[in-house]
Order: sequence, then structure tokens, then C-alpha cells
Amino acid sequence: MNWFARIERSLADFVERAFARGFPSDLEPAQVARKLVAVMEAQTRNSVDGGTYAPSGYEARVSDLDYERLEEHRDYLERQWADLLEDCAARVGITFSDGPARIKMIARPDLPSGTVDVRVEPEPTVAEDISDDPHHRFFLHMVQGAPAYGIFALEESTVIGRSESSDIFLLDPGISRVHARIDIRDDIATIVDCGSTNGTYINDARIDRHNLNDGDEIVVGSTRMRVEIRD
Repeated sequence: MNWFARIERSLADFVERAFARGFPSDLEPAQVARKLVAVMEAQTRNSVDGGTYAPSGYEARVSDLDYERLEEHRDYLERQWADLLEDCAARVGITFSDGPARIKMIARPDLPSGTVDVRVEPEPTVAEDISDDPHHRFFLHMVQGAPAYGIFALEESTVIGRSESSDIFLLDPGISRVHARIDIRDDIATIVDCGSTNGTYINDARIDRHNLNDGDEIVVGSTRMRVEIRD
């Protein structure tokens, strides 16, 4: 049985068990469950360490009316939806990037009744007061890893590693204590591998030294970060 068939079988079995009883809403919890699984599948990524990872946190956005009808059952539904993602992920070898799966149901007045919009938990925003600093044109967005969805503003020299003294401290056993360094000189950000055991990758190609471009993805161990360069 292939990857998608196992996911669908798991989903069908779980929906039958967890959502057999009726709920006071035009929006069926099983509909939300299927959308959650679809988003998890779409966000799943393979890492250079051979692992398969998906985000841990999701928002199930529903209409105000559906939220009002389902709010009484919110704790139960969020728990069941999270259990479903855990079950599906375990069957196909997916690991969540930041602890167990977690679901939050949110009311959105812009959504029509009977629909659901599932999003990965939003990334935090960077404080505006650093945007005028010429050395804060360069940022790293966490795509996969721990912490799950942080944003880091790069200094003139930024060390990435597993040592707590690193500027970007990552809880990843596949990362060396001092793994890589990003230097900013003459408005150019350059990443240098610091003799790491498992290597530093840019857009899935191993590098020793590389000038970073907007949108580049840096992979160290099981951690993936996206480069953002602001004007």
C-alpha cells in the first residue's frame, strides 16, 4: 500500500471512530479533518538526513456561525484532529518539527458557513524598529526545525550551531556545535561551513562557502531556513 493510500485508510478509520456522532453545525468535523491531513501532506518535506518532517501547529479557520455552533465541543475536536494527524504521520513515518501535533480552531468573519481554511500556524513577525538598520536587511525564516517558525535578523557575523553560545541556537542532533557562520560585508551575506560533520546545504547542494540570495534555503542537519533580503 503506497503512502497516500495509507494516509487515506488511516483518515477513513479515524473519522469513522471520532466523528460518528452528530455536531450542531453545517460544517462537518470530518471535513476539517480531511483538510488538515491535506495541508499536512502538502507541507511535508524530506530532509538531507533522510527524515520526513511536517509542521506541528495548524489553525482550522471556520465561519463565525460554525464556530459558535461547534465551540461547545472545541476541546474535544481539537484533540481528535491532533490525534488524527499523529496517527496518519506515524503510519507513513512523518515526524513533526516541533513536538506533538496541535490544532487551534479559530473564528473568521470573512468565511462563509460550511467552509474551512486550514493554515500552518503563522510565523512571528520581526519588530519594525530594526528595519532601518543597514545590517538588518538579511533574515532567516525557520521552515523546518526547532524552534519551528522563528525569524532571525542577521548581524555582521552570525554563528549557527548546537552550542548554546551560538547566535542561532538550534536543537538539532544533526548539527555541529559550531556548524556554519553568516558574514555580512559590503551588503553581501555569505554563509561559510565551519567544518561541520554533516555539511551545510544551499537549495539541497552541499557548499563550503556561498553568497546568499533572496529565497535561498539553508539546510543544516534536519533544520531548513529560508533567506529573506529586504530592500
